Amino acid sequence: MSAPPDTPRMLAPQALGQDYFCLPAWLPVPGHGLLCANAHLVRGAEPMLVDTGVAALGDDFMAALEACIDPADLRWIWLSHTDADHAGNLVRVLDAAPRATVLTGFLGLAKMELQGLPLDRVQLLDPDAAFVLPDRELVPVRPPYYDAPESTGFFDTKTRSLFCVDAFGALLPQPEETAAAIAPATLEAGLAAWSALDAPWLAMADRDALAQALQAIMRLDPRLMISGHLPPAFGMAGELAGLVRHVYGGKPAAPGSDLLARLAA
Repeated sequence: MSAPPDTPRMLAPQALGQDYFCLPAWLPVPGHGLLCANAHLVRGAEPMLVDTGVAALGDDFMAALEACIDPADLRWIWLSHTDADHAGNLVRVLDAAPRATVLTGFLGLAKMELQGLPLDRVQLLDPDAAFVLPDRELVPVRPPYYDAPESTGFFDTKTRSLFCVDAFGALLPQPEETAAAIAPATLEAGLAAWSALDAPWLAMADRDALAQALQAIMRLDPRLMISGHLPPAFGMAGELAGLVRHVYGGKPAAPGSDLLARLAA
């Protein structure tokens, strides 16, 4: 990465095989390292963009998208949730993609309205039914943990690719092209650090319920896992689920529990 460590940077798109592309950005998190902020492109029969990146990198994001596809050919935009690093360039993409329709859930639609985002090209996802395209089916998936309640990922039954939104994200010391390139200890530490910031409620989660959610991911046995905040992971579902279970498999104290105990004494 040629940019200084305190400078956000869009990197070149990565072809992931079977129509999938990663549009990776890396953002500094002061005192913690770097966090990738990925969008993805599915360049199939009806091309679909998965999230729209960070607004501060808008020009570079659009250039990366245009390197993979003419935005005018996009038919769908899967908006997993409305956080700024996922919906940052939505308006720009819609302007460049006049045939594209936004896919999101009911709460996602409500948050779009609150943020003043355009609603005239939104189609609501049915959380209980596959979204059927001419060449694939996308089954909506609630990720095992998340920072926004509307978060919606998918499992592509054709390619066995899983979009897990923000789950399995990790703070890292340097950019990597794939999750497999990260040393296991570094990956576990980065995953623990990011989840503590992004989903601190995991420290209070029911261990059995979390284990069941992670087991469901393992049963899907995805060939490719794509996350907003982890480099592409090929064949790593078991390893990633195991890391989360290791980090949260005990009974850590809930945030603020010591203070609450003192106040109640």
